Amino acid sequence: MKLRLENALILATALGCKASTNSTNSTGGFETIVPSANLTWTPCYDGFSCAKLQVPIDHANASVGTTFIPWMKLAGKNATAKSPSIVFIPGGPGGGGTGLLQSYKNIAGSMLGEQYNIVSFDPRGVGISDLAVDCFAGNTSARETFARLHSTGVTNLTETRTVEEQFYSSSIYGEWCNNAVATSKGKGAYGYYVTTPASVRDLLSFVEANARLVGEDPSKAKLWAYGVSYGTVVGATFASMFPDRVGRMVLDGVVNSDEYYRNNWKDNLDQMDESMEAFVTYCHSAGPEKCSFWGPSPANITARMDAAIERLQDNPVPVSGVPDKLPTLVTISDLKAGFISSVYQPLAVFPVLADVLKLLEVGGDPSVFAGFYDSQGLLNLNDATHIIRCSDVYGRNNITTLDDFKSYVEFTTKTSKYMGDLFPIWVGTVMCRGFQPDLPEGFIVEDPISEPQRNTSFPILFTTNTIDAITPPVSARKMSSRFPGSTVLYQDAIGHTVINQGGSPCYFGHVQAYFQGQMPSPSIGNRTVTCPQQYVPFIDIQPLPA
Repeated sequence: MKLRLENALILATALGCKASTNSTNSTGGFETIVPSANLTWTPCYDGFSCAKLQVPIDHANASVGTTFIPWMKLAGKNATAKSPSIVFIPGGPGGGGTGLLQSYKNIAGSMLGEQYNIVSFDPRGVGISDLAVDCFAGNTSARETFARLHSTGVTNLTETRTVEEQFYSSSIYGEWCNNAVATSKGKGAYGYYVTTPASVRDLLSFVEANARLVGEDPSKAKLWAYGVSYGTVVGATFASMFPDRVGRMVLDGVVNSDEYYRNNWKDNLDQMDESMEAFVTYCHSAGPEKCSFWGPSPANITARMDAAIERLQDNPVPVSGVPDKLPTLVTISDLKAGFISSVYQPLAVFPVLADVLKLLEVGGDPSVFAGFYDSQGLLNLNDATHIIRCSDVYGRNNITTLDDFKSYVEFTTKTSKYMGDLFPIWVGTVMCRGFQPDLPEGFIVEDPISEPQRNTSFPILFTTNTIDAITPPVSARKMSSRFPGSTVLYQDAIGHTVINQGGSPCYFGHVQAYFQGQMPSPSIGNRTVTCPQQYVPFIDIQPLPA
């Protein structure tokens, strides 16, 4: 069991990354490409084409200078240069699309259609794009010290010191980022010019450059896109800013953009405990051979899980004498970080969680789980994630005072029994209070996407799993209500984003029909259309991209 745990926890660490969905950053193939305002594709890697598109740092002020956005293309087997290009918009913020596209190389065509070119990009400030900022300027000790000061695990309202330490230490991060930008020379001085509205304008620059490349009128060109997680914020913002430039847009794993731009993440808690209840149900249904934490009834599994939580809460497990590991404790924060990772990718991680709970129950060696919270937290801090998000919320941040933070923690802990006390420090919204970006108006979304928008030139298709603990269906329904003519397509599945849980032939059939111009029927009778379940936790393996 230990080897299985070690291998699976490595996978869980990778899959639990907040910044993106199956995205990695890669540099090979771009080094010799010269940025150009004209889209110039160069063969790269194995079967891809790459380009660096030169765009203004400030789209409203050309005198500021230029930056570049790295783009990668996977040509469909039946596509031509004039075929529509579907843009994969990566998650995050802070996730890179060039790695995302590489990970989907062997299945992108079968999912979306071989008659299209599939493209993606690293947004400004991310991956190998320009304008990236290292808030600690290479000072690893300072970064680690801050992480240990601030990222102390679960937030316990009964322990005032814990809440206050997390709140007051949070400003340190923003102050270091402010200083890094203020003291940077050259383009580093524009390190906060990486907001979502800026990326939206970069997307429009690509759409127009691609039209010019094939001899079409750039002013009439439209965006075709498939956005995941935070990529749905980018998509919704694009549709709000440029509703007449939407060609096709699928938004999968939908973030509530209203909450995102106010730094008020509440919808995310809606299905967290439901996801853990699903863990129990799937474990029981799978039987003892498939689920190591199996019990004779769901109630039995739940009671034993709750008992394991209570024991670890009161009695952290010391770990010492383990090769390649410093002395440490397995804590309740490690376990709850495991909960969050498991609801991201239940097919891959639910069996791992069952093994961990069994070890804790029988008093086995939990050393493989030691430090799991740190591996998911600020020690692996992605500066781009917070720089983009905190720049986006500047001026409308919902968490600026200690009372704001306490109120938010009270909401999360009351809403989710299993993850509510870890979610505030995990999602990191409080860290935005120290940021002081000095941005021109065009870099800030003018109005939250809260009122019905103008009709887009083609309706948006929002999609969601029936249980998604990170971006629940309630967010998809709210965002669909903002865009007349849009609809929500449901996939009977559990986990974050439909595409990352494998979808189903039904789901991808609807998506392909949508790209061909056919909207899914919003309902049959009084029942919303839902594609039937394809993959079952504990029974089916994670359909990771080949």
